[in-house]
Amino acid sequence: MLVVHTSTSSLCTEHRKPAAPPTSPAVTRPLFNKLDTIRQIEEAHILHLSRQVEVGKTLFPDEKISLHSVAGGGVAALTTPDLGQQLNRTLGLGMKGQVTEDDLSDIEDLHARANLTPSILLCPYADQSVLEALATRGYVVDGFLNIYARSLQGIHVDFDPNVDLPAEFPFGSNMLVCRAPANDTAVGTFVRASVAGFKGDGRSDEVLRSLAETATLRTDTNLYFGKIDGRVAGCGAMALMETKYGRVAHLYIDSTTPHFRGRGVQQALIRARLIDAKRLGYDFATIHAKPGIGTGRNAEKEGFGLAFTKPILTKRST
Repeated sequence: MLVVHTSTSSLCTEHRKPAAPPTSPAVTRPLFNKLDTIRQIEEAHILHLSRQVEVGKTLFPDEKISLHSVAGGGVAALTTPDLGQQLNRTLGLGMKGQVTEDDLSDIEDLHARANLTPSILLCPYADQSVLEALATRGYVVDGFLNIYARSLQGIHVDFDPNVDLPAEFPFGSNMLVCRAPANDTAVGTFVRASVAGFKGDGRSDEVLRSLAETATLRTDTNLYFGKIDGRVAGCGAMALMETKYGRVAHLYIDSTTPHFRGRGVQQALIRARLIDAKRLGYDFATIHAKPGIGTGRNAEKEGFGLAFTKPILTKRST
C-alpha cells in the first residue's frame, strides 16, 4: 500500500512563495462574450504547454526539445518520444486563420525529423479549414480532452494586503491543504507523492517523475499538499498565467495516493487553490481532464463547467 508519510510540521512551514501577479501592465478586462472566453482558455493552454517545454529543456539538456509556431496561431511541442502525447502535441491550430494541407505537411515534417507522430488537440471553435485539411490528410480521432473553466468572481475572500497570505486551508477536523515550502525536502516529497498517485495509469515512473519535476521547476507555479492526520495524502499544482484576455489560474497534476482515495482529497485541493488564486488577484480558472475520470466530477462539484471537449487527432499509419 503506497502511503507517503510526512509530518505536518515539516511541510507546512517556510512556505513556497506564491507567484505574484505578472509585472506587465495591467490588462483591461473586457466584458467577456463567449468567443473571448474561448480564446482566453485556448491561449492559456498554449502558454501552459510552452512553459512545460521550456522547463523540459532544463530537465533534458541533451535532448532536442523545441517549440514551433504553426499555421493559424498554434504551436507544436516536440520533446522526447518517452513523454508521450502530454508533452508532444500541437495546440491552437486554426484559431487565428485558415490552415491548408501544406501547413499540415510542414507539421508532419517537423515530427518526422524528431521521430514523433503528430498529435493535434483541436479546439472545436477553430477555423473550419483545419478539420477539412485533417480529414483530407487521413487524421482520425485518437481520444478526447475535456476543458473545464469557471469564473472566480463569486469567491469572496478577506485578507490584509500588508500581511503574508495564509498558506493553510483546513477542511474538517483532520484534513488540510497547504502550500509547499520552498525547500528541497518539500520538492522531493511532492515528486514522490505525485508518482505514487499516478502509478498504475500506464505511464512509467520515469515519465511521472519528469512531469512532477517539471511542475516544481516552473516559476509561475505554486505546489500544494493535501494532508489527512498529518500525512501527505495527495498533491497538486497551480500555474498563474496572463493572457491577452486576462489572467488564468490553471490547476494541474492532481493526484491522490492509493491509501487515501475516496476521502475528498482532490476536491479539497481544488477548493484551496481557487481560494488562493482569488487572493492572488485571479478571476478565472481552468482544469483539463480526460473524459470519465474523477477529476472532471470533482471540478464540477467546485463550480467548474465543461467549456468544450477537444478531440485528439493523429494520422493513420496507412
